[in-house]
Amino acid sequence: MDISPTLAVALLGVSATFVGYFVSNALERRRALSLREMEFRLDRYKEFLLAYTELSVNRTYATQLRFVNSVNVILMIGSAELLLAVNELIGNYNDEQGSEENQQPIMDRILLGMRHDLNAADSKHLAHFRFPIIIPDIEPDPENSRGPEEVAPKG
Repeated sequence: MDISPTLAVALLGVSATFVGYFVSNALERRRALSLREMEFRLDRYKEFLLAYTELSVNRTYATQLRFVNSVNVILMIGSAELLLAVNELIGNYNDEQGSEENQQPIMDRILLGMRHDLNAADSKHLAHFRFPIIIPDIEPDPENSRGPEEVAPKG
């Protein structure tokens, strides 16, 4: 049974269309999944930095718990480079000889690891960059210090 050239071309075209559709669909799903993962990581890394800053300024059980929880999540999702840096931070925190002076280079490695995890293209140029983490240096006034959830709406 001979297939006519026209029919063969038509079948080949239909086959290529189906293969193209499925390949394109699979690539799009992979890209969407990667984007969702990146957004999840970004949210967790933001939470870590917020908790770190809050703990640095206001050492309470609640701020320490928030920080510990954020570290534990990072231990699940971070790259190997980031996990090693977080492990150093934990070691510095638990060490009697640990200090804020030792902590700054560790935080630099953590932030660089986060940038790598988020695929920041310029991260490779920041190997020796010192990330300036800004911490408030004034004591909160109990009468005037309100969290974001306590701020009265204007109107």
